[in-house]
Amino acid sequence: MSECTGATRFPPLSPSNNNLDAAQLVQYEFLLNTTRKIYGDTIITEGADGSLQGPFNQLLYTPTIVQSWTAQQVGAAGLMTSKENEAAVLGILSINRATYGLYAHTLLAQKAGFTLEQVLSMLAGHCATGISTRESAIYNLAVKLAQMKGPLDQASYNAAFAVLGHEGVEATIQQAAAFSYSAMMLNAGDVCVPQGAGC
Repeated sequence: MSECTGATRFPPLSPSNNNLDAAQLVQYEFLLNTTRKIYGDTIITEGADGSLQGPFNQLLYTPTIVQSWTAQQVGAAGLMTSKENEAAVLGILSINRATYGLYAHTLLAQKAGFTLEQVLSMLAGHCATGISTRESAIYNLAVKLAQMKGPLDQASYNAAFAVLGHEGVEATIQQAAAFSYSAMMLNAGDVCVPQGAGC
């Protein structure tokens, strides 16, 4: 598996760098306000030069996508509890290993209520002890979804359905798909842990 190289595939866009066009500037302000509201100071989403971190800078290169992408992410996250969302995200990250995602969701999962030991276990591909049956079903389904190269096998679907029902299975699929989109961007953009993250 490749490691994050820190290559600048999508150079930082920000007002201080004076390199945003009019459409990008509107979306920069939207993302800046949105990330501050959602993440606060839990994770680093802004660089010292004002550029956005994680998938957010990269999104500015396609400004017409920004608001629909954000709506999808926020909409999917609203289908389950914060802890359940993080169980799905950790399942995806256990497979795709997006560097910025690992950094951000190690912190966000702890904020949602998982212990560091549980987070590390889940990122290593093991369903952690001490989590609920529902969180376990969500995590296991997300891992299976990340591994799929064809239809989800019936045994995995049945196991998830027995705990989650139709709505819970679909909510897990939506969150896993939404985060897979973000993780694909992070890996394609070679987005590393931001400076100042202290890890």
